[in-house]
Amino acid sequence: MTASLAAAEVSLSGRAGAGVLSQNDSSEVWSGIDIAIGASVTTDGGMTLSVSDDIGGGQIADYADKELDDQSGTIGTPGVTISMGGTSVTFDNQGVDDLYDDDQTGDIGVSTSMGGVSIGLTYDTDAAAGKPQMSYSASGVMGAVSVGLIGTDGDDNGKSAYEISASYGLMPGATLSVSSDNVDGADAVNEVGISYAMGDVSFSYSTDSEEDWDAGVSYKTGNMSVSYTNDEEDEYEIDASVDMGGGVSVNAATDHTETFIVGVGFTF
Repeated sequence: MTASLAAAEVSLSGRAGAGVLSQNDSSEVWSGIDIAIGASVTTDGGMTLSVSDDIGGGQIADYADKELDDQSGTIGTPGVTISMGGTSVTFDNQGVDDLYDDDQTGDIGVSTSMGGVSIGLTYDTDAAAGKPQMSYSASGVMGAVSVGLIGTDGDDNGKSAYEISASYGLMPGATLSVSSDNVDGADAVNEVGISYAMGDVSFSYSTDSEEDWDAGVSYKTGNMSVSYTNDEEDEYEIDASVDMGGGVSVNAATDHTETFIVGVGFTF
């Protein structure tokens, strides 16, 4: 919902849920809420300034990672974004995701679009030793071909790294993708993958130069979806969801560690 407060547009949205997590022969009940708060103003010259943060309580299931995410906490340091035209600058102390590795963060993020090409940059003004000070991204589309580049001057191990990727629409429903991940001092990891959607069923498969592979199949019909993925180490995952309407969904997920999560959630 939104409301007008002076010259600002104030927004409030969120999600909540409850369920059961079973792991290591024990079970626990979880419940939680996450509320996002935002506001924005636009100057006469067309510049928009916006701020956002969130508060919450309890825990909410992360079905993709098969874990519970802690939602407790009050409003901390919010992210403030200044936008004009196709360019945005975000200020958020240790809150801007590294564009190469989500495990890293920065203080300032810049994004812009020029002639069909999107460019991003993050910068950490006080990076610790071995941590990235800068990361970057660029992407664009040329007909049926999409290309991308992401990089950083410090990955999880403090090494500079970059990845180039491309995808091509072979035919309706089928996409071929290739990528090359390059870390300073190591051999490049090259990967090729293909995905194909046929009606309610979708398939995907990828393999790389280190003999790793991932395969998946998903099925969606009406308000229900089910997916199964596996890899060379037999680390399978199964996810299912049913959309009940009105922002309400029922979800269940399990994986090779015998973790099982089930719950009901809703957005508002």
